[in-house]
Amino acid sequence: MKRITFAPAIAAVTAGLILQTSCAVSVRRNVRILERDSLSAQLLLPAEEDDDFGQQDTYNFMMEDSTTSDTLTIIGPDGERVFFMKATMDSSGTIHAAEQLRGVVVTARFKNIPERNGMVRIAFDVRVPARMLNPHWQVRLRPEALIMEDIVTLEEVHITGREYRERQIRGYELYNRFLATVITDSADLVHTGLLETFIQRNIPLLAELKEDSSAVNPALVKGLFGISFRTAREHYLKRLAIMRNNRRQQRLPDKFEQYVSDPYILEGVRIDSVVADGGNDIVYCYSQSLSTRPGLRKIDLAVEGSIFYDGECRYTLPSSEPLTFYVSSFATLAESREKYITKVIERKVESNTTAALEFRPGEYALDEEYSDNLSEIRHIKSCIDGLIENRDFDIDSLVITATCSPEGSYALNSSLAGQRGREIARYFKNYVKEYNIRADSLEREELGVVLNLTEDVSDTYSGRRITDFDFIVKHIPEDWERLTELIRRDSLIKDKAGILSICGTGSPDLRESLLSGHAEYAYIKETLYPVLREVQFDFHLHRRGMVKDTVHTTEPDTVYYAGLQAIRDRNYKKAVQYLGTYKDLNSAVAFLAMDYNASAMQVLETLPVSGKRDYLMAIAHSRNGNERKAVECFVNSISQDPSMAFRGNLDPEISRLIEKYDLLSSM
Repeated sequence: MKRITFAPAIAAVTAGLILQTSCAVSVRRNVRILERDSLSAQLLLPAEEDDDFGQQDTYNFMMEDSTTSDTLTIIGPDGERVFFMKATMDSSGTIHAAEQLRGVVVTARFKNIPERNGMVRIAFDVRVPARMLNPHWQVRLRPEALIMEDIVTLEEVHITGREYRERQIRGYELYNRFLATVITDSADLVHTGLLETFIQRNIPLLAELKEDSSAVNPALVKGLFGISFRTAREHYLKRLAIMRNNRRQQRLPDKFEQYVSDPYILEGVRIDSVVADGGNDIVYCYSQSLSTRPGLRKIDLAVEGSIFYDGECRYTLPSSEPLTFYVSSFATLAESREKYITKVIERKVESNTTAALEFRPGEYALDEEYSDNLSEIRHIKSCIDGLIENRDFDIDSLVITATCSPEGSYALNSSLAGQRGREIARYFKNYVKEYNIRADSLEREELGVVLNLTEDVSDTYSGRRITDFDFIVKHIPEDWERLTELIRRDSLIKDKAGILSICGTGSPDLRESLLSGHAEYAYIKETLYPVLREVQFDFHLHRRGMVKDTVHTTEPDTVYYAGLQAIRDRNYKKAVQYLGTYKDLNSAVAFLAMDYNASAMQVLETLPVSGKRDYLMAIAHSRNGNERKAVECFVNSISQDPSMAFRGNLDPEISRLIEKYDLLSSM
């Protein structure tokens, strides 16, 4: 009798089990070491960070042969010359230049970060010690930011051992091997040869169609004894194979769980790095932008995490020592003050608003579903409703002014702007008509009368009309005047003189042709052109019951208050819209927060001297690269308000100068 032995297979399986058991024992031993030493990941500020303000968080010092101290001479607040340099005084009273010496690394646990346009950017290094790395496990790190009372979880950082990843890959390979046994082609579940033979013998007409391109439905062709193709196909199905295939399909979820015990994590992960061994520490440079909130002073950041083996958590890392980011916000520099205005109340008044209604290229039909039109339409309807329901005013007329951007020919834009204006007027005229019907229906309901909506309301109801005003349509084919103003005010445009020269050249079509060839045309087209497509709505009103043409009154400026509140809410874009025309310190704060430095400087230069005014000028000069003027303004601000010295350490534009010229120790 022939003996069959399974020794090699048993040996292979046994070896695999022994290897797996050995790995598990090794993992448990290494985990116990981590628990004993309370080992965790570290958060560090970057050694060198080339950010927008040139600030560094880790400083290196080294000795040099030559003296190259940063020195600066400015004009002080009293008109005298002031000399700044880094220096020390010895026991004899002699002053010596102080030099930075490299070789010692000092790492801080906190950093001042600027808030700009309602956002802050935090940058930090996640360091994973080599002792935490193992080819058989995966380290999952989860940075968490404490923002006021809320914990914001950032995307995780995964460091996967090579053996860990290979086990994952093997699991997917086994699952894919089982998946390949599932039949997906229905033709493989039919005795095709037998079916074809049956068709040739019993349904000859259908057999002829195999060589014919005629569009005939095989299901409608019947053969001898009325047998159809569908009936024949059902007879020759591989029913046992179908049953087996259905069972395999039903077992797919269980098989996936069996083979892939630890699936890949694809969402919520910043990076998944595979390492071969734990020979060196791993450092990942992490950067994240976050929205600020009113009253936000600091952000505390820590990292937590776990170590996974074979899909199971084997060790929870202690929370790291936190980093603290102190947020410097321009909102704290705003002045809380009320502003009053003397208003000349006219009997006839105007109210206006704008809407960024968008049309498909070359079309004038107003589509509510296109772009953000529905939101803009709701805004205009809300304005109309508010004015109609206002008890102080009656509407005389609504002037709608539509504008096109300079793209395309002037003649086409003129026609298109006019058509779009008329289409918008028609749309809102219908809305007002529907408003009348609804209002009259409510009034009749209060009187106990049912309104027949098919009747002409104006003929059937003699009560006072809720609304009755004219719609006047105007259009501006290409608003070059406004484009010129936008270009003047945009601090990001470099060749303003050249572009403004083009805007004043020849015909509109020639200007657009020349402008399209300019290097900065793409930015202008993308950023400024959309503003030119806004639709202006001007409501002409008169005060109800007012006899005199004018009345003088003094009252709080609600627009100014809204702008000040927008600064407190960190909504600087809205603050600029509200405060841009006031030309005071708060408007300068809003301009600087949006990085409109030239506009801020124009305002600040007209204001009386004060600590805040000179401090803001120092920031603007620092951004423009004029260090001498920046230091001069900063020193002047301290002489008027000593608290500005502390504030200077919070803003990177100023703290950089304090460090470079040792400003505070010299004063």
